[in-house]
Amino acid sequence: MYSYSLVLLTKNTSSIPVLGPIWNLIVEFLGWIMNVIYIGLEKMGIGNIGLAIIIFTLVTRIIIFPTTLKQQKSSRMMQLMQPEMKAIQDKYKNKTDNASMMAMNAEMKALNEKYGTSMTAGCLPLLIQMPIIFALYRIIMNIPAYVPSVYSVFSKVVDAIGGSSGAQSLHDFATEHDMTKILSQVSNLGINDPSKFDAAAVKNLMIDFLYKLNPSQWSLLPDAYPTAATVINTAAEEANHFNNFLGINLSTAPSAMGWTPNVYWIIPILAGLSQWLSSELTMRQNKAMADNDQSQQMMKSMNIMMPIMSVWFCFTFASGIGLYWVASAVFMIIQQLILNTYFSKQSDEEILRKSMEKANAKRKKMGLPPIDEKSVTKKIQAEQAKLSNEEESRLNVIAKQSLKTKEATDYYNKNAKPGSLASKANMVQLYNEKHDKK
Repeated sequence: MYSYSLVLLTKNTSSIPVLGPIWNLIVEFLGWIMNVIYIGLEKMGIGNIGLAIIIFTLVTRIIIFPTTLKQQKSSRMMQLMQPEMKAIQDKYKNKTDNASMMAMNAEMKALNEKYGTSMTAGCLPLLIQMPIIFALYRIIMNIPAYVPSVYSVFSKVVDAIGGSSGAQSLHDFATEHDMTKILSQVSNLGINDPSKFDAAAVKNLMIDFLYKLNPSQWSLLPDAYPTAATVINTAAEEANHFNNFLGINLSTAPSAMGWTPNVYWIIPILAGLSQWLSSELTMRQNKAMADNDQSQQMMKSMNIMMPIMSVWFCFTFASGIGLYWVASAVFMIIQQLILNTYFSKQSDEEILRKSMEKANAKRKKMGLPPIDEKSVTKKIQAEQAKLSNEEESRLNVIAKQSLKTKEATDYYNKNAKPGSLASKANMVQLYNEKHDKK
């Protein structure tokens, strides 16, 4: 990984110290993929960030497909288990005592063993995907850090305006032309905290700043730096070439183009529509779940909220992020259609059989006997008997302790003087006993 990338990684992993090393490896690997894709496009004479993002998104969706498949299988198993899960929940409905709760958990655990799954099976793939998704955003937001040929375009401009020593003048230029929002995204070019950023880091921040400028903002630079006008104009043409995708500059946010409908609105609209369709296909896969099931109701709410959020985010972020969002949703739709077709060709019995075979294969390696209906029933009965004995023992201990307390109280209160504190305590005890009897 290039030195520029290392500066960015060091700066941006402070908020996730636990995932630091893993995060670095993921970002470096995905950044390498992005660079390979862009180099390949350049050799074909079509070096374009938009095409690179689309291909990059496809590659990453293929990489995480195994986790997606595992998640879908887990979801299908949960659907098949739903009637039995509901029966267990109904059995212990309105029972909040400790024994009932433990018994319900024991039955749920045995049920998961029966089907060769676990309550966390659907969450694990999501946990695996999250660092990858965050890494994707980091790469797309900082393309120059991972694509040397793009980096070199902006590096020439920075060198022409004085290198890192020109950070203050570039900061003044940005402030004068109302670019403070971009400055905030690049730590104000390190001006506010010079001890934190060395010369190399400041130069990288300046390159980040230049990459985020739209064509109209680039047009202001030659007047601010007349001696570097030729280098700036050349870089502006190159940046417009590789950042232009179907007439949309990927470094420009649709919101920057105003509220009058324009070509930049295509990305947010496509993001909302594709997100809605993706959610609909996912819900169709989960149609076996009851309409009044809490998770199904949550999915319906998300199917409304997520498209709206997609439109808003893609309207406010740079169009490159929006393009990734749209491409990701489109590939997810294609993937979901394939998965829906795959699962529709498998009967419930076949899915259960494969799941049981896989679970029993694991148990065999661990030296455990295979799971069958009878063994699960016996295990549930054994757990219930164990819990019943534990509860009975607990009640016996409470009863013995209550008897000892009563005997001690009777002993100390039997000769209590009228009106004394002990006699009053005795009266309270008698009242409580009388009240309990009723």
